[in-house]
Amino acid sequence: MRNERNAGRKKRITDSQIEEINRRHYSGESISKLAMEYGITKQGLSKRLKEYNYVPVRLEYYVDGDLCSLIEADFHKEKVHVINYTIELSKTAFGYKLTPEWNEFLDFIEENYLWSRGINKGDDSFLLIDKTFDSSLKDITTKCDRKKIELLTDRCEDIPEFRIRREDVLLYRSDTDGYQMKALTSDRKKFIKSQAVMAGIKMRDHKVEVIATEICRQLGIPCVVQRLCRFVYGENEYGGVYSDNFELDGYIFISFESLLEKKHISSNDGEFIKLDAISKLKWCAAKLSDIGKLEIETTEKYMLDLAVLDCLIGNVDRHTRNFGLFYNVQKDLFEIPLVFDCGMGLFEHDNYRDRYSSFEAAMNNVYVSPYGVDPFEMLVMLDREYKLRSIYKGVETIDYGNLLDTPYALEYERRMNELWQRLG
Repeated sequence: MRNERNAGRKKRITDSQIEEINRRHYSGESISKLAMEYGITKQGLSKRLKEYNYVPVRLEYYVDGDLCSLIEADFHKEKVHVINYTIELSKTAFGYKLTPEWNEFLDFIEENYLWSRGINKGDDSFLLIDKTFDSSLKDITTKCDRKKIELLTDRCEDIPEFRIRREDVLLYRSDTDGYQMKALTSDRKKFIKSQAVMAGIKMRDHKVEVIATEICRQLGIPCVVQRLCRFVYGENEYGGVYSDNFELDGYIFISFESLLEKKHISSNDGEFIKLDAISKLKWCAAKLSDIGKLEIETTEKYMLDLAVLDCLIGNVDRHTRNFGLFYNVQKDLFEIPLVFDCGMGLFEHDNYRDRYSSFEAAMNNVYVSPYGVDPFEMLVMLDREYKLRSIYKGVETIDYGNLLDTPYALEYERRMNELWQRLG
């Protein structure tokens, strides 16, 4: 039977109306007044506003002081999503699982935290976590807008010192035509990289590496976690960063260009060069999917993560030998790699960084590789194609911390945050 009169229960408030109501409520208007105006009960409107403003709980899982997994738990839908920041399965929250069952998540919470507080799953305080944001759980949970990101500072007591021997050094020269040392600790557990020196000027690229790590954490992008250190070689001391050596776990990084060479193709071919930026991103994702025998959704998300991060920090160094795939020697298969090597951003790729007469002049040398596009324009294109705020949910602003306070870097952060908040 046709419902010509459109009878039945109707949705009283549209999504656009609830957005407007939410804005007015936060401006000071009461729920009672708004409910009366829109013809809905106060209880019904309160429920809709709670649903509209709900942000899944985020748990940060640490092992030996290192962030190993970020767990996003939606208590309304009883769904869990996990992002791992380490390739050592023994250190991840749920092993290889990125979408554990809800009961597995509850067992994880009970085993890793609540038992130590004398709370069991049957207790009311456990069952009400989603309703009360229980105080006993606040220690390990954060909402995106609750926690100010804290970055390591330059204080000597906060950062370790690595004294590098000649036999530890892997490389003396950077692809950016500068001087930069890369080394392994004698036990091969840590990879250390000094700050770059270009035209005799010490760059602050090591600080950009740490900023990139924190932005990845905010957006939920798996990355190689970089921390500040002092890099001492002979009589010379440099700033630097250190991270875990993923090769110890049987992973080999193979660059995109090397993967293409196996197929006798190149990113220098006309097929790639003539494409627009979004088409180039999808072309790279398709090649990674084909060569690595990986799902196209995962390779495209990897390329998107790289592009978004590089836009946010103004990284100009994501050439085709600076991204690719991990090869798992133990399993004999390719995997999506952790994001790394992000230092040439926020104008720390340019030895003329402090000599420009204006921000616009400094921006003339900033573009997103391998697309050759202005980062602000690129972010708009990415948002038009992917709706970024729906992918990186809950991130209202990007926190760059306080490691770089140069005028152009601060202006870049300000303008990029203004753009980010306009997306979607």
